[in-house]
Amino acid sequence: MSIAENKEAASLAPQTKSAYSRQLDVIAWALLLIWVGVAVLANIGWGWALLGTSSIVLGAQAALWQRGEVIDGFAAACGFVFLIGGAWIVFGLTWPLAPVLLILLGAGLLWNAVFGARTR
Repeated sequence: MSIAENKEAASLAPQTKSAYSRQLDVIAWALLLIWVGVAVLANIGWGWALLGTSSIVLGAQAALWQRGEVIDGFAAACGFVFLIGGAWIVFGLTWPLAPVLLILLGAGLLWNAVFGARTR
């Protein structure tokens, strides 16, 4: 196998998580379960529950980023959606959330298609 084939095979291989990343995942899940239990018992409402959830999810991703680890893009996106949804409820915004999120998602995709990095 040539060096180029080795590099290509390595880039296609699934990335394994570091011990730090695995431990952080367990801690984040534990905090999330505790937070959900507290939020339900305290009956704090959906807005604050979503804000707390987003802080746990985004905090875990920030800890990975700070350490130079690979960030889970899906988890980060979910954290931002939780943040937006929670803020939407807490601040009592009257616009419907789903259409605004769809517009932002479409604008982001369009921006990436027109101005994003070229792969060729």
